[in-house]
Amino acid sequence: MQLKKLAGMVGAAIATAGAAMLARQAVLNVSFVTAARCAQSMDPSGVSAAAYSIVMQIYSLGIVVQLAVQATAATLVPSAKASNGLDEARRVADRIFGWGAIIGAFQGIAQIVAVPLIVPMFSTLPEVQEAAKFLALITSIIHVLNGFVFPGEGCMLGLGSIRDLALVTAGGVGVMIACLASPLGKRVEGIVLSIAAFHLVQAVAMVWHHLRVGPLRRRCRGGKAIA
Repeated sequence: MQLKKLAGMVGAAIATAGAAMLARQAVLNVSFVTAARCAQSMDPSGVSAAAYSIVMQIYSLGIVVQLAVQATAATLVPSAKASNGLDEARRVADRIFGWGAIIGAFQGIAQIVAVPLIVPMFSTLPEVQEAAKFLALITSIIHVLNGFVFPGEGCMLGLGSIRDLALVTAGGVGVMIACLASPLGKRVEGIVLSIAAFHLVQAVAMVWHHLRVGPLRRRCRGGKAIA
């Protein structure tokens, strides 16, 4: 009976976590498809759509590196917690956050420097190249924000805070959709700024969760979270 009860609890936990992850991914897909659709229908000349497509392709290259940071956090933090307790897991997470921030800053600077050289490889039209420059500057800032987002997501995944991760994502997407529905969403720069707003909400929430809410939050001697 106890074995069956344990199996049922494990199955329920897996089902809950799986449902939260599916819901999170569905929300992300809908939001970014909405942003892409807005950019594609922005102007009849196709300049905005082309600039948006080019910049997002360049930006996606940096995401690969941050996904590695996310996977590192999801693997090392729970391993440290299981082996040496919360204090060691917290130290590992702090280091990963630090490295994530450094990598994000480096990616942002590298993109700003490289965009004038890379964009002409995608389009020879001066209008598209000029439109892509400011968009690339915005996505460079997003790379900096991602230096906190992906380590935080990795820690939350590794420690099983799936529900919190889904709620944070939903909040970020809500801000992004609100921006897209506002006058900001009427220009391609505004669409990319809406994506930046999503990542800003994510970054702030990840750091706040890590420091104040999550399993690795700082505690005083009485066992309560530090205010």
